[in-house]
Amino acid sequence: MMHIAFVLVEPKRPENVGAAARAIHTMGFGDLRLVGEPLQLSPQARALAHGSSEVLSSARNFPTLELALEDIDLVIGTSAKQRYQRRYHHSPEQLRDMLQQKQQTLSSAALLFGREECGLSTDTIALCDLVTQIPLAAPQPSLNLAQAVMVYSYSLSKLALARNAGSADSGQFRALKPKLGALLLRAGITDEEKPWRWAMERLAAAGDEDIKFLHFICDKIDRQGEN
Repeated sequence: MMHIAFVLVEPKRPENVGAAARAIHTMGFGDLRLVGEPLQLSPQARALAHGSSEVLSSARNFPTLELALEDIDLVIGTSAKQRYQRRYHHSPEQLRDMLQQKQQTLSSAALLFGREECGLSTDTIALCDLVTQIPLAAPQPSLNLAQAVMVYSYSLSKLALARNAGSADSGQFRALKPKLGALLLRAGITDEEKPWRWAMERLAAAGDEDIKFLHFICDKIDRQGEN
């Protein structure tokens, strides 16, 4: 079964942390991570996490986002606005469908949620494999942090209830990223160029069969280069 983590990046209100814990618990998830202060320890967080104290007490803190994502294969950033450096912005439903198609090549994914007042920074978005956005009828006011966590945990709840275990090849997506990057560099395309970013975005959206096929292509090209 694919493991999904919910990562709150530098939240400022403990009430939102407690409400987020309750949201993911009610939808079958249990991995809550915080980058920054241990707000899950506050009485305000415990008050809002009614019935979900186990999720709150097991929530982990990390001093940096990189440490919080060390065991994660696919990083997904949530954003309330279009990001100019991204070509694709996926809805929660599209994200769910993509993750369902990756059950055999992906073992873990993380959803990142930013600060209440400003969301994820541009630098943080740059670290993400995919960016997802909740379609809103009115751009203002946007959903608050806990509400956004509830929307995504509900949308992905079928994945939490899935019982099919991942195969022995569930790390294929993580292994493919450096392979593709090496080929792009050989073609003279650097990670500062749009084709690189777009190629990585499309890779992140690829299904199991596509990922396996791309492994075959990359390996074939590598062997040709050795001859």
